Amino acid sequence: MSAQNANSRIQSSAEPEQVILASSGSYDAFFGALRHRESSGNYRAVNTLNFIGAYQFGEAALIDLGYVRRDRDVYDNNFSGGFTGKNGIRSVADFLANPAVQDDAAREWMQIMWRYIEADGLDRYAWRQVGGVTLSPSGMLAATHLLGPGALRQFVNSNGRADIRDPYGMPLRNYIVDLGGYSIPFAPRGPGLS
Repeated sequence: MSAQNANSRIQSSAEPEQVILASSGSYDAFFGALRHRESSGNYRAVNTLNFIGAYQFGEAALIDLGYVRRDRDVYDNNFSGGFTGKNGIRSVADFLANPAVQDDAAREWMQIMWRYIEADGLDRYAWRQVGGVTLSPSGMLAATHLLGPGALRQFVNSNGRADIRDPYGMPLRNYIVDLGGYSIPFAPRGPGLS
């Protein structure tokens, strides 16, 4: 979700964080930029589709991460399977009240997302140009976080011509570009990254 449009989609009275990024291009800076893009850094954010927290996690992601039990529809974001108690989180309210758990979940999620990227064979496109866009691992992770590995695959297969957007109209290409170029410790290193 874009930061500029986040406030129209977030239902929360909490103030967003000030954006203070670590050194440019670092893994920590990637998470700062992703938080800002998803929720303006608001750990208590809940959007109109019931994606929650600073990183706007949905039910399916929280199931993959072990925070929520699977229910009949993993994509409806009603969390009706209940929370598992992982890291002391037993409800949406617990998750929203715990920035450290959200940050830890985001770090774990990126590793899971990279494994999905590898399983789909998309890792071989790291640092390649697709439709005039360099696919850095951080941009690929951001795109996969936004809409899943299938959307990234569609982008690659169309040579970047597919106009893939989230339900709020955010183009996948924006995530690839705007969140690209950060160092990802478990992914291939690109030019100029240490």
